[in-house]
Amino acid sequence: MTSQNFLSSRFFGSRVARLGAAALVVCSALGLSGCKSGDGPGSGGTSSPVAAETPTASASATPTPAPSAVYKPADATGPAQNVPVPVLPEVAKTETKEGAEAFTKHWFSVLSYAYETGDTAGLSKLSKPECAFCRGLISDIEAAWAEGKWISGGQIEIPVATATPSNDGSTQVVLQVLQKELTIHNQDGSPYQDKTAATNSGSVAMVAFADSGWVVNDLGLIR
Repeated sequence: MTSQNFLSSRFFGSRVARLGAAALVVCSALGLSGCKSGDGPGSGGTSSPVAAETPTASASATPTPAPSAVYKPADATGPAQNVPVPVLPEVAKTETKEGAEAFTKHWFSVLSYAYETGDTAGLSKLSKPECAFCRGLISDIEAAWAEGKWISGGQIEIPVATATPSNDGSTQVVLQVLQKELTIHNQDGSPYQDKTAATNSGSVAMVAFADSGWVVNDLGLIR
């Protein structure tokens, strides 16, 4: 049975096809004091002090820091593990040219995260429902991860992003987009389809600033 070609062109072709360790222990022992003993009154005896023993013991175990989760990229043996979640830069929260550029770079980081994890919730949150290209990407990624499949590769980098305000109140951001070779794997790790080659392409995003921050209104390729 021939597999459907989910990502024959990926994002930048024509469009993505369907697709108790840290506990601290402190021990302490109380000191024990000796007391004097002697003969009764008038006995003429001399008292002999009993050597006082005041053993003190104090030991503390050095806390062992919990091991930090280590990122492991996906391969034929399984999906990626401990993929770092993209964090929105502070400048991306500002209604400025720099803010638009930083936000759009962040959007593509979230897209890259979705390729590696199959989690498209963040991408949906940052994209307008009217953005057909965005919706298509989300649908393709979800299909590529369906039925126990997973994606290896496909990570995205944005070396250049340049924002220019447009006449309709939104901002146009032109980007250079680098995406690594991508493979969809079946449940047994075998390729679901042929690998998709790495790409170096241009894209343009239309973004707008609202009460909740920047959002992608539209997205397209530069041909």
